Amino acid sequence: MRPLAIRTFLLSSILALVLSIGASSASAAPGDGALGQTKIPLPILIEGHNLIVRAQAGMGSLAREVAKASPRFLKEISGDLRDLDVPKRIEIRLVHKASSLPNVAPPGHSAPSWAAGVAYSQYGVVSVAHASGTEINSVLAVTAHELSHLALGAALHDRAPRWLNEGFAYIHSSEWSIARVQVLTGMAWSGNTIPLADLDSSFPAAEIEVHKAYAQSYDFVAFLARRGRYIDKKDEGDRWPFRNFLAHIAAGQSTDDAARRAYGANLTSLYGEWYEDLRSRYMIIPASLFGLFVWSFAALLLVIAYWRKSRQAKRILAIWEAEERCRILEVQNGSPPVSSILPSELST
Repeated sequence: MRPLAIRTFLLSSILALVLSIGASSASAAPGDGALGQTKIPLPILIEGHNLIVRAQAGMGSLAREVAKASPRFLKEISGDLRDLDVPKRIEIRLVHKASSLPNVAPPGHSAPSWAAGVAYSQYGVVSVAHASGTEINSVLAVTAHELSHLALGAALHDRAPRWLNEGFAYIHSSEWSIARVQVLTGMAWSGNTIPLADLDSSFPAAEIEVHKAYAQSYDFVAFLARRGRYIDKKDEGDRWPFRNFLAHIAAGQSTDDAARRAYGANLTSLYGEWYEDLRSRYMIIPASLFGLFVWSFAALLLVIAYWRKSRQAKRILAIWEAEERCRILEVQNGSPPVSSILPSELST
């Protein structure tokens, strides 16, 4: 091979190598390549500052709503994570059905069959379903919930136990649930709670126990968020003890040490306080329901009494009208007026 041909061949090979490296780097970029690729198409794209919303066809309006609300959610969440690490980039993926969630998970990941949304903290990806079976999900609430998981993961670097992770997401996306109230009421009356140690890293496998674990985690973290530095119930601390608690965990302390520094009590003591607080809130629910029943029954009796009085009044008026007609006829016939009403008629 001639020298000129050799140089040309070498230059071409180097150029091809550079282009292939560039193409490889581009394909690895989030949102454009391996991480951005999904098994089903997400043609709708809304880009903002460090936030991308992608969605299936026909979800444009919902995608715009999520894109508009998400910065507000993140701002509220960051209030509890001040001066801690934040997600550098967030991608929200919206799908029509929960069964499609595994198809938009990052490579090598899936999604639980019962989930309405999933957060993949290590990738900065959140996926949310509009419907789970025949049930329509509150997409904004699910998005806020999953963004909370994402933010806490970035701030605490996987140091948060499961109960804290789930509870933190709940207090930033709470929706009242009669099922949760029933579970908490049952725990308040029976005392059948799950030990905190069993919630540290994983939840129970049985379905009923899972519901208890979630409800318990939600309520315990909500208690920590509103508890002050000391046990005084009037001192709610403006959430600063809770924020300090999270900051101490982010700094590498155990949850128990973080609790001592933030609240002046270990987790066992705080857990006991929470249960007493739970009983004070939910033990009165059956009594309240009984009182509501008594009030409703009394109201029903009043309605019946009013109806009977009204009916009696109409009957009396009808008798008076008949009497008046009789008097008129008697006067016209020249006879003295005689009352046609018997005393017994007034009491019927």
